[in-house]
Amino acid sequence: MSSTKTQSGSIVETDDILYDFVQNEILGGTDKNADEIFSILAELIETFGSNNAKLLEKREGVQGKIDQYYKGKRLAGWSPTPENADSDAKEFETFLIDIGYLVEEKPIDFHMTTPELDSEMDQNGPELVTPVTNASMVVGGANARWGSLYDAYFLSDIHPEIDREKQRTERLHMVVEATNAYLDNHIAIWEDDVRFGDIVSYSVDKNHNGKYDLICKTKEGKVTRLSNPDQFVGFNLDNDNNLSDFLLSDNHLRLQILLYEDGKVNEENGQFRDLFVESALTNIIDFEDSVSVVDADDLVIGLRNYLGVIRGSLQASGSRGNLKSINSDKTFTNRSGNTDTLKATCLMSVRNVSLHMYTDIVKVNGETIPERMLGLLLTTLISSLHDNGSSGEMRTKDLGDGELPTRKPNSSKGFIYQVTPKLQTSDEVSEQIKLFEFLEDKLNLQAGTILIGIMNEELGMTLQLPDALKAANGRVFFINTGFLDRTGSQIRVQMHAGPVNLRDNLTQATYNTNYELHNVDIGIQAGVHRKGKIGKGMQVRNRSMAEMMEKKIDHPRTGGNTAWVPAPYPSDLHSMHYHIVDVDKIQQQMEDAEPLNIKRHSLLIFPLMDQLHSLPKDELDNLLMRYIHSMIAYAEPWVSRGVGCSGVLNFDQVEEMKDRATERIDSAILANWRLHGVISQDDIEKAIKRVSLIVDEQNAETSGYSPMSGTEEKLNNLLENPVVLSVLEVIDDAVLSASAYVEPGLFKNRKFVKAGN
Repeated sequence: MSSTKTQSGSIVETDDILYDFVQNEILGGTDKNADEIFSILAELIETFGSNNAKLLEKREGVQGKIDQYYKGKRLAGWSPTPENADSDAKEFETFLIDIGYLVEEKPIDFHMTTPELDSEMDQNGPELVTPVTNASMVVGGANARWGSLYDAYFLSDIHPEIDREKQRTERLHMVVEATNAYLDNHIAIWEDDVRFGDIVSYSVDKNHNGKYDLICKTKEGKVTRLSNPDQFVGFNLDNDNNLSDFLLSDNHLRLQILLYEDGKVNEENGQFRDLFVESALTNIIDFEDSVSVVDADDLVIGLRNYLGVIRGSLQASGSRGNLKSINSDKTFTNRSGNTDTLKATCLMSVRNVSLHMYTDIVKVNGETIPERMLGLLLTTLISSLHDNGSSGEMRTKDLGDGELPTRKPNSSKGFIYQVTPKLQTSDEVSEQIKLFEFLEDKLNLQAGTILIGIMNEELGMTLQLPDALKAANGRVFFINTGFLDRTGSQIRVQMHAGPVNLRDNLTQATYNTNYELHNVDIGIQAGVHRKGKIGKGMQVRNRSMAEMMEKKIDHPRTGGNTAWVPAPYPSDLHSMHYHIVDVDKIQQQMEDAEPLNIKRHSLLIFPLMDQLHSLPKDELDNLLMRYIHSMIAYAEPWVSRGVGCSGVLNFDQVEEMKDRATERIDSAILANWRLHGVISQDDIEKAIKRVSLIVDEQNAETSGYSPMSGTEEKLNNLLENPVVLSVLEVIDDAVLSASAYVEPGLFKNRKFVKAGN
């Protein structure tokens, strides 16, 4: 450990690998040194550490009172019923007011004063969440600003009856016809009723105003123009001065169409050389939900990748061994004949852990510290020092080979976008703003540089969202919903009320449908959307793109101007929804209409299991197996291999994304059912033994996988396997802890494995 003594006399002990990284890689070439930075950290802990502990104590105190509230009601003979759900929720709201957790509801009396942000915040479109410890994903995620709609469509499960291997030609025809129809119906209209499928070549010509127009020629030799010439953004010519590609704009999103020689489309099937769409406008570089960071080694991997993507130097090997680098910005000739550029990378924010996480990577006066404060300091330091763009200069030896990209800074306006997860109250939001102000002062940043994205994923945050926005006014760039974490929170808060409903029924439960409506309604009333984003949650089935295209369009239709996608190809497909739906118009209609004013008590209606029709044993056993399978399928790569976010086969052999949020909802349901006698601990352990065999079989060809039940000895000692232990501990913590967070069980057992056990 490296030791730093501060002016106040505090001793900061820092893991050597982190200290050296800060000194040599973050601060190399500057006039700062690591002792200065860790002295700032010590002062941060001295100033805010006790407040952090008090906020956590307050969480525990409130949850303890809620537990006693429900226990008392049940002892008095009460049990929840569908008929009494509304009155029970009103009574619970009154109780939360009486204990000082909530105040009487009042109309929103403020409007957001967030400044003009980077241009991506004025555009509506998909958002990625990228695990920071996977360099290849970080590079791919940064470059996901643009993607091939052809590739995304071709490789998806849309029209599965046309096999992409055996019927390649037919599938390509399908893709061309589908994308041409999409262009005709939602992107651009040509004069003379010409459709994209009629066109054989494109060119540009100057009009009488001296501006370039896009010209097309049909199979019959007809020459025509766009009905709205202003949709033509710009173009590039090849060495023979023929059109090589052109850019169109619709709903503030651009599309780039690449042509064959002489500005032509393919003569056989009418396809373009490629069709690129502006896709993932924003990207959360994630140190929290999607990663397994349990020690300094892990943290430095993440920080090094974050440093590389912010300055544009990051390189990584792709799945086929190819070297992936950050893209240079796109250059083109605009309609006035001048050279112009478009960013080729997402606007990147960063998500650090929440205030409940403590770490021993750095200790101050021998004590562990809030990991959030360490992450905030170092990611803000990296952004403030290194977000300068690059000009195609040759890399220095430590940055690899070749040239750096030619690109603008991540934030051309100098903002640092900090997404903040799992906050539960407006007081906790206020504390984050104080941390931001402190860091701006100590790092000599302009006031207001650090902005906050508020994850509305806790029941408390939903209930206090207006007050939270008011507390962070001037800095909010984002609010977001998330069904899985939000439901895990709801179940924990009302754990002692009664048995909760089945997982698949919860999406349509009153608390959840009103939660989604409430988030948008509050965001619109407060004006979050004017300068920032109102976000929607993740597509869990990461390869079920036909399902996504059918369902995820509801996100823009209901006023969300961004929504999460699990990877670049889904992002390319989801971008189509923001051309089909004009979110700005929908949000304007919401502004002009009467607010929904979702009743706060409706967010507290407990999602009760139908006790009048108890589940047959075989159905209950099947559900138990599914939930246990979900937990083990996620925990195995996390604990055994340090993979924080996984695309794994579910119980039905369909690939799904698993993360801490999926672990949280499954554990909360199982803990609740065990508490109320729906299942027993013995049922859980028997299901684990059966599921381990299934997971072993599903991963038989997975590199680095160690079977949990591969031998009789392993099967006999299965409940002592670190993966299984983590699952059992997470289920226990869903009742015993204040918030049903999954980190204690996962972290403890991952560290155990990393120690060589």
